[in-house]
Amino acid sequence: MNAVSIIQTKRNDARPHSAAELEWWIAAYTSGDIPEYQMAAWLMAVCWRGMSSEETATLCRCMVESGARLSWNSTPYLVDKHSTGGVGDKISLVLAPLVATLGVSVPMMAGRGLGHTGGTIDKLESIPGYRVTLHIPEFQQFVTEVGCSIVAASSEMCLTDRKLYALRDVTATVSSIPLQTSSIMCKKIAENPHSLVLDVKYGSASFQSDQESAEQLAKSMIATGEANGLLPTTCLLTHMDSMIGMSVGNWLEVEECVELLKTGKGSLDLVSLTTVQAAQMLLQSGKYPDSTMNSLIQLSLETLESGKAYAKFREMVRAHGGDINALESCPHPTPTYIASITAPTAGYLCELDGMLIGNLCVQLGAGRQVSDQSVDPMAGIRFSKRPGDFCNQGDPMAKIQTNLGMDVLVAVQDQLIQAMSFSQDPVKIPFPVSHVVSSNEGKVRFEIPECLAAKQSVGA
Repeated sequence: MNAVSIIQTKRNDARPHSAAELEWWIAAYTSGDIPEYQMAAWLMAVCWRGMSSEETATLCRCMVESGARLSWNSTPYLVDKHSTGGVGDKISLVLAPLVATLGVSVPMMAGRGLGHTGGTIDKLESIPGYRVTLHIPEFQQFVTEVGCSIVAASSEMCLTDRKLYALRDVTATVSSIPLQTSSIMCKKIAENPHSLVLDVKYGSASFQSDQESAEQLAKSMIATGEANGLLPTTCLLTHMDSMIGMSVGNWLEVEECVELLKTGKGSLDLVSLTTVQAAQMLLQSGKYPDSTMNSLIQLSLETLESGKAYAKFREMVRAHGGDINALESCPHPTPTYIASITAPTAGYLCELDGMLIGNLCVQLGAGRQVSDQSVDPMAGIRFSKRPGDFCNQGDPMAKIQTNLGMDVLVAVQDQLIQAMSFSQDPVKIPFPVSHVVSSNEGKVRFEIPECLAAKQSVGA
């Protein structure tokens, strides 16, 4: 076996790689025996030729085996969730403590934001003292004792992925279903929960622009997860044209989540996405064998509205060294530059361009364009209206804040108006979850449960 023959096999689409070939290839690259230029050639060949589901699952297994894989001998119910990312995607901050409150443990290794999408780790780091980097035994201790822990991916896990991720970023080989799948799933497989729920977003503000490509990625990740022991792995397909919730920006989103956890009150999309994902996690955990999806959505909604999950969130923050007093009042200085946006006309707000909003928040300092760029916890945009709401001319629409300068503030202020469009007629906003995908049933349209349909009709 040699590097040139491996590259030629994939470039010429001669046949699928054998397990032995992929095992040798990944081990040799991880050890430094395969140079970057040869791996780059192979990555480009994969982008052009693709991989079978068996090849993808094997590639992912080899990446897992390049580092530590966790063992959970004494934790009976253990389920995790992964989202492909979106603007204002703060769901994990509410979801993990909610599911843990209902008796199912959540070990969650999350990422930082890059480009227009925000990162769960950036949000948690805006809480003073919260440690996102833990050694594996400490992470497992928190999951066992608290019921949930959200941390950055461990440097002890998936060593190959760390090298490949950086190389793909500079060789135009990011957009490949097999490479995306193996990169996402290797970390979840190494984390080793009993099962996994995926949230694959599609729309103008997501990495998958349409439902078809989202379904393709979902099926690839499901097959890879289940081939590597995450049984079941299921996926929710969710709309991502606007942002999630009412705010975009790290501390602003923490504040929004704290308010929802304390009072049970929040934007309909955030509540719906959180409770549906929680119910799917509970359903496949094995703890509620006699329950239906709808009954578990109802249970998740009632628990969220009771405020019980807030106590679990505080417990998690305290365990990680975070200042729980900061959850009651803002711990950061007020941003130097603040401006408000009002409705330029009367009508129903029919669109908030999520991609544009995400990129504007990067300009404000809330996000990053390169992986080592720092972020400002207080930068961002807080909205007063969501698509579907009626606005009178002059109504408050959003507050913008930054520390980067008045010129940045004015530029974002002018562009933010362009992210909004209005209609004189009422606007029907689709429910955020469109389908459930599983290996058993394929893609099935999601039926909105009565408890959430009632909330949707009230908000209409």
